[in-house]
Amino acid sequence: MTTSKKKTNHKTNTPPRKTASSSSSGRKKLTAAQRKELERQQRITQALIIVGSIIVAVIFIIIFLSIYGDNDSKDYTSRTTDASGDSTVSAVDDTIYPASEDYETAPDGEQLKKPSKGEEVAVLETNMGTIKIRLFPKYAPTAVENFKTLIQEGYYNGIIFHRVMNDFMIQGGDPTGTGTGGKCAFEGYETFGDEFGRNLYNFRGAVSMANTGAAGSNSSQFFIVQTKKAQYYTLGDKEGFISNGGAKWAAEQYEKSGGTAYLDGQFKSVTGSGHTVFGQVYDGLKVVDKIAAVDVDANSKPLKDVVIKKAYLTKVK
Repeated sequence: MTTSKKKTNHKTNTPPRKTASSSSSGRKKLTAAQRKELERQQRITQALIIVGSIIVAVIFIIIFLSIYGDNDSKDYTSRTTDASGDSTVSAVDDTIYPASEDYETAPDGEQLKKPSKGEEVAVLETNMGTIKIRLFPKYAPTAVENFKTLIQEGYYNGIIFHRVMNDFMIQGGDPTGTGTGGKCAFEGYETFGDEFGRNLYNFRGAVSMANTGAAGSNSSQFFIVQTKKAQYYTLGDKEGFISNGGAKWAAEQYEKSGGTAYLDGQFKSVTGSGHTVFGQVYDGLKVVDKIAAVDVDANSKPLKDVVIKKAYLTKVK
């Protein structure tokens, strides 16, 4: 026996779609609960838009500061190259006294010559002996002017060598004795610009400006290179020094007398360091060695003060 399936008509509760000709009077009114939910969703949407805008703004600020921000790695200088190929640096930040553009490039080997009769030199009388320094006003005029002015003002009298590292260097010039103090001699400025690429090098006995690692951060602190070995670090060796632009005569001198080649300013992009050479010890290197050999604490500060009793300028007789 066959049965016939009863056909049913399934209807839904879906309201008919309104056409464009439907009147507004036919629209279904929202309940209070539905209006409340719609308002809640609108508030959430607005909040998300605001939060998104803030995030975008923060990202933009971070990117901007990473490029132009003032931090320890900020480069305060602009670098140019003169006709002879020597790299020169001049400060562009108005908080830094600019390095002089009126300078000469030192002839090969000039740095190691004894001062001539009548030449003005600097003398540091310490409680461990006397150190005499030939200055290079033609090749590092700003650094020399700074050093001479501070000497004439008596700034260095009584200051200690606060950082001493045997087979490296001795450092002084900070009136606080902590390594964090000091200011330059130029009124209205705390620091002055670098003077690199003048054919002056950080040989043993070189007198260089200490700095914070940032360009143009020279003030009153200086150091005297003491090591008897040639130190190249990321420059590699003598060949690496030359291939990166070091003079051949300077490479031979580093091998002969020692020094810290990686501290030469023209190699800053390779080594990460850079220090302006403005003088050379021509008498008193044994005193420098004696100071370098003193006992020091964990911060390389001498356990017994090594004092610059008097610093003065004089002319060679």
